[in-house]
Amino acid sequence: GHLGKKGEITRFIDASNNPEVRLDGGQLVSFYKEDIKVAPEASLPTPSGLGSEPLNVGLKVEIVGSLTPGGHKGKKGEITRFVDANSNPEVRLEGGQLVSFYKDDVK
Repeated sequence: GHLGKKGEITRFIDASNNPEVRLDGGQLVSFYKEDIKVAPEASLPTPSGLGSEPLNVGLKVEIVGSLTPGGHKGKKGEITRFVDANSNPEVRLEGGQLVSFYKDDVK
């Protein structure tokens, strides 16, 4: 089992947004999204001005961070829903692509 292990989401593998995770040892493993949680990033400083407006469905946002894989920083879109208990949003980017982001990447 992988219970208690940590890693980084590398991509989402299907339409249900189930993630592939690179565990700290380097192994790539696919998980059901219900089986993972986003670890608090207490060591990351929050840039001033971020989080000044609460994230809501329908809000126009810009991707300002790069915690989420895929190189989306600088893109714009609209929040369509929240994908987990940590209020991480799914954003429909201007090109129509739906991507789930870490909330710290969105402004």
